[in-house]
Amino acid sequence: MKTKFTSIFIGVLSIIALSWLFFKHQEDASLDLIFDKKIIDGDLVFRSVNTGDSDVAHYNEFGIIEKSLGKLYVWDNQNTMKRSFQDWVKEGNGGHIKVYSMKSLDFDINKQELKDGTYNHVMNSDALVFITENKQVEN
Repeated sequence: MKTKFTSIFIGVLSIIALSWLFFKHQEDASLDLIFDKKIIDGDLVFRSVNTGDSDVAHYNEFGIIEKSLGKLYVWDNQNTMKRSFQDWVKEGNGGHIKVYSMKSLDFDINKQELKDGTYNHVMNSDALVFITENKQVEN
């Protein structure tokens, strides 16, 4: 009787664990799909720092997005290191990102400077078009 109960208990736990993994994967896949459809190669992604003030996101890092073989990557702002999009986002600890496309050909992100420690002023520029954002990235 104990072995039958143990087998049923393990079976139920296994089903719960597999269901959780399945739904978690579905959320990640749908997030990737949203970003994959909207984002194009060369878009700019801004990442915030977790400042403790949940109302204001201070975007102080940026990267340039590369789409390669159906996956998203981010080149850092010195164009020296390429990381997967999700790893780059998670590395920021703040979880807030915004993605923009350049609508002005003469706009050069590398010539933009921080003001008050952020790139927030750059995102309000007429040279950029807002694409998408994610404020709920899991760490």
